[in-house]
Amino acid sequence: MKFHWNAPRPATFRDPYLDWSRLLGKRLDAIAPVRPDRGTEYEPIFVRLVDNTPAARKALQDALKTSTSLLMDPHEADALAGRIDDPRHLAGLPDEYALYRRIGTPDHDHGSLFTVIDTGVPIHLQEPPKAPPAAPLTAVQPHHKGKPIVAIIDDGIGFLNDRFCKGNESRFHAIWLQALESRSDEGGILSGRVLDRAAITSLRSEPEADVYARLNRELQGFETRAASNRATTHGTHVLDLAAGAGDGDPVADWPLLAVQLPPEAVDDTSGTWFESYILQGLRWILRQAASIDPTSPVIVNLSLGVSAGPKDGTRFAEHQLAREARLWEEHTGQPVRLVWSFGNGNRNDLTATWDLDAGGSADILARVQPDDMTASYVEVFLRGAGSEALGLTITAPDGTSSGALTLDVNTVCSLMDAQDRAVARLYHAPARHHGDGTEEPAHYVLALAPSAPRKPGEPTAPCGAWKIEATTTQPAKLLMMIQRDDALAGSRLRGRQAHFDAPNAYGWDADTAEYTCPQPGGPVTRAGSHNAMCTTDCRQLITVGAALHSGRMEGKHPENFTPARYSASGCDWSTNGPTVSAVVEYGPFSGGIRASGTLSGSRSRIGGTSAAAGVITRALALSAARIVENARDTTTVQLDDFDPAVLDLFTVLPEHAAQLGTYVVVPLPTSDAPHTAPETAIA
Repeated sequence: MKFHWNAPRPATFRDPYLDWSRLLGKRLDAIAPVRPDRGTEYEPIFVRLVDNTPAARKALQDALKTSTSLLMDPHEADALAGRIDDPRHLAGLPDEYALYRRIGTPDHDHGSLFTVIDTGVPIHLQEPPKAPPAAPLTAVQPHHKGKPIVAIIDDGIGFLNDRFCKGNESRFHAIWLQALESRSDEGGILSGRVLDRAAITSLRSEPEADVYARLNRELQGFETRAASNRATTHGTHVLDLAAGAGDGDPVADWPLLAVQLPPEAVDDTSGTWFESYILQGLRWILRQAASIDPTSPVIVNLSLGVSAGPKDGTRFAEHQLAREARLWEEHTGQPVRLVWSFGNGNRNDLTATWDLDAGGSADILARVQPDDMTASYVEVFLRGAGSEALGLTITAPDGTSSGALTLDVNTVCSLMDAQDRAVARLYHAPARHHGDGTEEPAHYVLALAPSAPRKPGEPTAPCGAWKIEATTTQPAKLLMMIQRDDALAGSRLRGRQAHFDAPNAYGWDADTAEYTCPQPGGPVTRAGSHNAMCTTDCRQLITVGAALHSGRMEGKHPENFTPARYSASGCDWSTNGPTVSAVVEYGPFSGGIRASGTLSGSRSRIGGTSAAAGVITRALALSAARIVENARDTTTVQLDDFDPAVLDLFTVLPEHAAQLGTYVVVPLPTSDAPHTAPETAIA
């Protein structure tokens, strides 16, 4: 197949990922006839009102009633109505809302009302799923006041599990089972279903597996990966580590909140889909937490992430999530902590860096795997100079070169196949202003089509070595990052992770006995391999690495703790390392830490910084009283939240700080907490 690069052209796009994924989606629609009942296409948008006044809120509410192009989720609508009915409600918080806008509606149509800050992946609004018949609800006791509220946003949450109950009553105040959006009976929009505590407790009278299977059919249909139909689920495992409890455990008094993300959003491991759902989920959690006890700290676990991004706190999703937590605590007085996993990409070879002088150059290979049914992305940034100083040359595996390119912002250049269809595209994305003084820098994104067709006839990008050559007219640090592109267990799409390569880039790795260790002075590096969603400088943010406990030294010796092989590394051009870490590995073959499977009574092992973040979520909840005190003292830092009266804090050796942070944190036993089982006890 012959390829050629077309001439650069101006383009209108807000986000290269959204633009490219939309193009690929439209192609699939053209190959296979679109179902006639697919519905109207809308895009999620996040907006800030032009005026922070009651009149502006009422104007938005009126526009939603009369406009044919705007819709709002009922949870957001309730929040808006609450601020209209009582101006003192959430006073001081900015007037920012999640909406849905019909595709093709220009920003200026509502420019006098709000500013669009961000957009998400477009969705097709279909008719609402048939609601199940109302079941009699079980009476439940009110939650205990003054207890920490533990929340999670994740995939596959076994909310009927005994570990999340006290007696036969669910500890969940509510769970939002998100799904791809549909029309509501009232003509609005719905994303899945919310089950409250009484409804969950009532469902416990049925077999757990039957309930999950029925809900998955009702909310997701048969064409998606139904996580809770599987024996082991990520969300269940992490939540058990965070707040699971058996009879007699005081942890059983902690109220729970959860948002289960749509499987389609999680399956896209580039993060393109899940950002809008996570943001709406966090906003819902904070409002629900206030209804439980507005003075209790709410600890939110976010064991999710992506590998590429600016990694300077300016990516919209990470910035806005941290901002929501900070402003909520500032204006309501309710302490909030966001617990992020630091990432598992230490050995994935997705990061490359160079320090270049003016006129300097660099080159590297991005090896794209065959049989990859998902798009691949490479992001390119300059630190210390603007992106206008950067020139790029992209050469496809067959040798087809773009030639030297210095694109204006909002300009693209595409690799076309023999039928003149784009299979790769280089974007020069403009700086993005978030309206509060924060700006994501302008940068380049190389987007590639899948290397294997998802449907017969889909255009594909060639697999193999894509050469990226860069020059800069100013002294700067050049950063290149490949976006996460793998497949989750059960996914219908085969995602295969691309990685960087270069001559003499790798040497002998004594730990794994193979030539996979990035060499000093080479471009490929493990420094900066951390999650791109957790680099914001925010008091409410806690990041977590994964530690291995060897037990080689007698007693509680710091040398017993080393980083798990996969635990990501911080760097000097982003964040130096995680805040803290937790032990999830006990030797090289432990396979992670044991906690609950999806169904009550089952057990499984999962490793990774996700499991570590679950343990740290528990540690913070145990330290709730200290967090409440710290919320009144603006001089405290994240490490002050960890209470040594209920935790063991092991100081990390300096050579491990980039992967483990300041402390390895081990919660002291409360009862039968999964991380204090005999196999994982630290003597």
